[in-house]
Amino acid sequence: MNVQKILRYLLIGGIFAVPFIPLVISSTMFFPFITGKNFAFSIIVELLLGGWAILAVLDKAYRPKFTLLLISILSFVGIIAIADIFGANPFKSFWSNFERMEGFLTLAHLLGYFVVAGTVLNAEKIWNRFWNTSVAVSVFIGFYGLLQLSGKININQGGVRLDGTFGNASYLAVYMLFHIFITLFLLVRWRGGAWMKYLYGAAIVLQLIILYFTATRSTLLGLVVGVIVTTLLISIFEKQKILIRKISIGVLIATIASVGIFIAIKDTQFVKKGQVLSRFSNITLEEGASRFTIWGMAFEGLKERPILGWGQENFNFVFNKYYEPSLFSQEPWFDRVHNVVFDWLIAGGILGFIAYFSIPIFMLFYLWRKMETHLSVTEKGIFTGLLAGYFFHNMFVFDNIMSYILFFSIAAYIHTHSTLNREVANNTDESKKSNGLSRIAIPVIIIAVISSLYFFNIKGIVTARTLIQAISPQAGGLEVNLEKLEKALSYKTVGKQEVIEQTATAAMRVKNGGAPIEIQTRFFELAKSELGALVKERPEDARIRIFYAAFLNNFNFHQEALPHLKKAVELSPKKQAIAFELGTAYLNLGETDKAFDVFEGAYNLDTNFKNAEIIYRVGAIYTGRTEEINNLIGPITDSDRADNRIIQAYAKIGRFDEVVKSLEIVIERGPDSAQNHVSLGAAYLELDKRQMAISEIQKAIDLDEGFREDGEFIIKEIKAGRNP
Repeated sequence: MNVQKILRYLLIGGIFAVPFIPLVISSTMFFPFITGKNFAFSIIVELLLGGWAILAVLDKAYRPKFTLLLISILSFVGIIAIADIFGANPFKSFWSNFERMEGFLTLAHLLGYFVVAGTVLNAEKIWNRFWNTSVAVSVFIGFYGLLQLSGKININQGGVRLDGTFGNASYLAVYMLFHIFITLFLLVRWRGGAWMKYLYGAAIVLQLIILYFTATRSTLLGLVVGVIVTTLLISIFEKQKILIRKISIGVLIATIASVGIFIAIKDTQFVKKGQVLSRFSNITLEEGASRFTIWGMAFEGLKERPILGWGQENFNFVFNKYYEPSLFSQEPWFDRVHNVVFDWLIAGGILGFIAYFSIPIFMLFYLWRKMETHLSVTEKGIFTGLLAGYFFHNMFVFDNIMSYILFFSIAAYIHTHSTLNREVANNTDESKKSNGLSRIAIPVIIIAVISSLYFFNIKGIVTARTLIQAISPQAGGLEVNLEKLEKALSYKTVGKQEVIEQTATAAMRVKNGGAPIEIQTRFFELAKSELGALVKERPEDARIRIFYAAFLNNFNFHQEALPHLKKAVELSPKKQAIAFELGTAYLNLGETDKAFDVFEGAYNLDTNFKNAEIIYRVGAIYTGRTEEINNLIGPITDSDRADNRIIQAYAKIGRFDEVVKSLEIVIERGPDSAQNHVSLGAAYLELDKRQMAISEIQKAIDLDEGFREDGEFIIKEIKAGRNP
């Protein structure tokens, strides 16, 4: 067996390892469901690329055959590379972070995977084995999901939505969406015994069950769209397989009828009580308002940078700059538009968007115009339906590493078949002869692969592992945690910002945990230094500014935090959460009038935001304007008066009569809390109502026997005329 054959078999083995990536969960790394899978893919692809490059040097038959599909992918990756270089944050665009790992580095690896798979898997029987391998893994994950459904295995993200080995229900959902159509493709083309068709059918049922119990609405609707597209195409264009055509017509009618029936009964108790069906019954334009608002913000960002966009992983800049106050109930830091159109318009501008969507266009072109001899109409209809369902799904969510891999696998499959007829022409004895170039190229390739494994993977893996160790309890104590943090910070690779933020969080935790002052100081100085450097590196990032300011405020460096808060407000003028932090800093500095003005401005951004109203009232308490605010927006409710922030504000200014009123409401609603009685007793004592204070302390003792010794001492002190 010659070197070329050995390399080819090794490459095929490496490609066949890719379908097993969903099984990778690395509990020893930060974001275990993301990092393990992404690093596994990256390592496999780099090894594949090295082996393929050597094979391509030795054998011309394995060099890429250029098609419009390959050119579209190369154009897309090239345009995004330029967009990332000139984007808002090139470092993050290249590396991404541990939570996503979807920067340019991943995109480049997907291109490499496409080239290798599209070149090496050059026979239909090999592709069939590849798809069967992927389906087998999906079945295993399906059984894993059934165990989650039965309660035998915990659902990782909590709740009732299955997430399998992905840690995210929508990621599992789109994975099953792909495999429903891939399994159907294998089913309709199977020419062997009927037993295998039954196995494929059972696999599809299992995949459907798991997809259903992920309760991912966009993916389930994507499935409906995909089924309608597939059956419609088969019903119209399939002329040879009459039975399949009739089945498709029946499925098409049944699908449309099922949608109509669901719409008719969506308000019934049967639907409302269902954990999955109820999510569909709640789909309304009002519920989707937040998504539409975010899309509108993305459009504003596109208008600012229309040609090349902001670069990958930089939607947060747009989100902060064009933030709409009505989003107060949503998560505070969106890093995705949750719409494939706007996501790529933001990442790559109009050029990147056109390049990206040219990929599925050319996939369909080759599928229907250039593969007449390789696929039947039914098989083409299945792949078309899959693409339709996938892109509908992505109109409301975003990709992950496995959906990317599956999409590029299908692209590679189509690319391979579009070049099969041209492959033999170059496959001559002469093309297989090594030349002098190989003596230089092969060592260079080996060195390049080793270097890439270290710089793109090993450093990141060590960082992710060290970070987990740094934020976990260590037998050697906090000194070891600090050393681990310093080590993780030293790599300056993927996850850099996350490591810095975790360092700051650790410093605050150490401070609040009462560690020795020396160790507190070392944690503080490390975090402050790293955060300060990050702010200088990314001065226009509001999230980093607010994080740094909150860190400084936690350590009572309010004056130093102030300029960062002001800058954050400048970068995101309509975001109430930033205004709250700025106002709080002013309160800590004793500048109550400035705090009130900031709180008032935040409240006026959207008067429906209850949290903003409470904070506005807090500002009024500090400035003595409660009557003014009561006349303006109405008297404070009992529920708001019982809010701890209101109680603390009254206590700070010495209005213990108001503290008593609030705590009486709190106790009326929850009389079994010993701490509430202690707090009320303290308030009575401040008003010199000693007997009432004693009564509340006694109630606390009665509720909590463990408080008896302290409570009796307090009562004794009060009776002696002292304030304990």
